[in-house]
Amino acid sequence: MVEVFSVILTLILISKFIEDKIKLPFVLIVIVLSYLANYLFDLDMLGENFEEVIYLMLPIILIPDVLGLSRSELSDNGWDIFYLAFTAVIISIFLAVVITLYFDTTYNFSIFDLLIVFTPLMATDVVSVGAIFSKFKLPQKLKLYAEGESLFNDITAMLIFFFIAIPILQGEDVSIQTLFNITTYTISTSIVIGLFIGLVGYYSFKISKNNFEEFISIYVMASLAFLMAEKIHLSGILSVVIAILFFKYLFDKEGYYKEKSYTAILKYFNTQSSSDSSFRAYKKEAYYLGLFANAVIFISIANVIDLELLFKYKVEILYTFVLTTFIRYFVVFILIKYRKLSLVWNNILTLSGMKGGLALIMIVSLSDDFVYKEMFMAVVLGVVILSIFIYTIFLMTYLHFEKDILILDKAHEHKLDFKNIKELLEKEADTGAYNEIVFEDMIEKEIDRSQRYGYPFSLVTFKIDKKTAQKVHKKYIRKSDYFGKVDAGTYAVLLTHNDINGALIFTNKIKPIIKHIHIGISQYTTGDSVEMMMEKLHTAQENKKKIDIEV
Repeated sequence: MVEVFSVILTLILISKFIEDKIKLPFVLIVIVLSYLANYLFDLDMLGENFEEVIYLMLPIILIPDVLGLSRSELSDNGWDIFYLAFTAVIISIFLAVVITLYFDTTYNFSIFDLLIVFTPLMATDVVSVGAIFSKFKLPQKLKLYAEGESLFNDITAMLIFFFIAIPILQGEDVSIQTLFNITTYTISTSIVIGLFIGLVGYYSFKISKNNFEEFISIYVMASLAFLMAEKIHLSGILSVVIAILFFKYLFDKEGYYKEKSYTAILKYFNTQSSSDSSFRAYKKEAYYLGLFANAVIFISIANVIDLELLFKYKVEILYTFVLTTFIRYFVVFILIKYRKLSLVWNNILTLSGMKGGLALIMIVSLSDDFVYKEMFMAVVLGVVILSIFIYTIFLMTYLHFEKDILILDKAHEHKLDFKNIKELLEKEADTGAYNEIVFEDMIEKEIDRSQRYGYPFSLVTFKIDKKTAQKVHKKYIRKSDYFGKVDAGTYAVLLTHNDINGALIFTNKIKPIIKHIHIGISQYTTGDSVEMMMEKLHTAQENKKKIDIEV
């Protein structure tokens, strides 16, 4: 066990090092290295206990992904995500089954045989998608489509596989009414479990005495939600997602609750628990644990790869891969056409359909006496491997060549109308401020420099008119600092080599010009991403204090 754990940590470390050096995605590297490591070390226990390993790691992987979701964005784009995660899955399975029935002259599959093989391949891997997207400047809605779909289509695929396909295959009489009742019961009960565990998790978080207890309570909450749902054969993934989203909702509403009048007991329960800065730290730690859990899953996948078996069914694997790729393009195209979005988004979302460990969990769970189990396992495993390697390579190449178009799409999200990249790079004529896109890029570059050389930097933000912004820029901005916008009417200064104390000195200098306007300050701390820095800025800006500091 110690040897296996040491090998896992070593593979993760080497894979991350190679990723940083040659910019290849972590997932590809760790699979290749893990497969090679099988010849040097005894990692059979990962392959032998593949299903248990996946289930153990799933809640850990889900936590950072769900914590990173914005409730408002989910609400604004709920129907689009519902289409991608549910309607598109149903259409895709239907088309795959019908097309294969038409062309199948060798095996004479039944409808339910095909349902068994195609349903797992509709579950996509959110971690692989997120890892690739993090390397590029992409519109937030595009990220939300891909990541939201990957979180929720897993639920759809598992419901169809375990509650429809398997029972029918086992000879159970499942009518339309029964299917409806099963689906309704599974989804609603999973949601109820998630809400209950989310509430319990929130109050256990609140009564925790230190940061460690708070952090652990989040993982206990996710694990309990998953375990309770799975024990009674419901959707553990849905329960985890609901539990964490409800937990986030309660945490975010604490500021609202503080202003209300309650009895002594309710007043205690509605006092603020952890600070926003502590909660951001938990997101960082959750990301690192999620990275570890994801690596364990892909190392386990490498240990179930049987090249002889894959070669035996190479035609079936290639057919399934090509068919599911074309169907995915078609169902995504429907949404893109309806929303009048760029076909570039269609291509990106198609290539974002990487499969992961969940697809393998479903197919591994088949009974050994199922006549096509060997073939279906080979097909699903082959498609998973092909999707990870081929989709990833094509997606990264495509994102690289279309980066200018995507940056302009990102600018349009900020309601900035630029015709080309050259125009986008120009400063605001009146104030000399960089626009939101360029300024965000400068923050990211400063993060890289800070990580490399270990010096601090801070951001100071304030809402002022253009005339005042012009004065601030001309009189107080050093050549080594950057002046830009983070929102319409909201300006910010990136102070290089300055911690909080330096930022406070700067704010005292500009006070005579901006007068009584609220000032927000945020300092970079190790592990912060651009998204976290922007979140700090918005939190600092929205606070009612004259000067709010976020670290």
